[in-house]
Amino acid sequence: MRYFFCFFYLLAGLLGSAEKPEYILKDPEARTIVSIKDDLLQRKYGAQMAGYMQALRPTAAINGKGHIQVRSKTGKRTNIAVQFRAFSVGAGIVNQYITSTGTLTIHQKMNQDTQYTWTEIGKQAEIFKGTRAGVPFAGSDFWMFDLGLEMLRWPHQNVIKRQMRRGEFCSVLVSRPEKVEEGAYGKVVSWVDEDSMGIVRAQLFDSEGKVLKVFEPKSFKKIDGQWHLKEMEMRNEQTGTRTSIRFDLEQFVKPSSK
Repeated sequence: MRYFFCFFYLLAGLLGSAEKPEYILKDPEARTIVSIKDDLLQRKYGAQMAGYMQALRPTAAINGKGHIQVRSKTGKRTNIAVQFRAFSVGAGIVNQYITSTGTLTIHQKMNQDTQYTWTEIGKQAEIFKGTRAGVPFAGSDFWMFDLGLEMLRWPHQNVIKRQMRRGEFCSVLVSRPEKVEEGAYGKVVSWVDEDSMGIVRAQLFDSEGKVLKVFEPKSFKKIDGQWHLKEMEMRNEQTGTRTSIRFDLEQFVKPSSK
């Protein structure tokens, strides 16, 4: 199955080539729980994993549509139509999330700060970087830098174990920022499927070390023999709210020519 990571690249099957981390290539069939105790190995494997995931690129421009559904603590639901765009610009990539009220544009290049630009209709564009991008997108439980997978650019990346999760063999990646700031994430723990290299679950902790949010893929659809992500969810454990993003797969997956 294909899970969350640059999810519309995965949905469309348009990922460019990149070499998986060395420790996975040397042991691709591992199926037992392995705890990695050595600090140097944790950092080495973590750097390889985060670097690989940042290096993924779409091989062609992508356009797709879907819906964001925000559910309040009381169960009230708000639906927001969204259009997704992804394309390469030189050595960088641009991801866009377009709604009826405005557009979030994420510019990313290797070894450079990500730039998040929110352009609300009729207003001047706002630019966010670093922890300033830790603000809700379209009133949802997804913060802007969740959508940019900002945690992969943090300086501290450690793979602490390899284990099964949701039926897939995963590397457990712990990402920590240079400095923990109040109101921001203190760390993110991600279970990364070693086959698809997508995130099958992530726990996002607040600055006091408590679980703030949980990310999980929720449903899939099989098209032409291949499983594709249909819906993913971000759940706020402290407020009781949750947000799902549902994809119109026909926008991403070309029908069979048979």
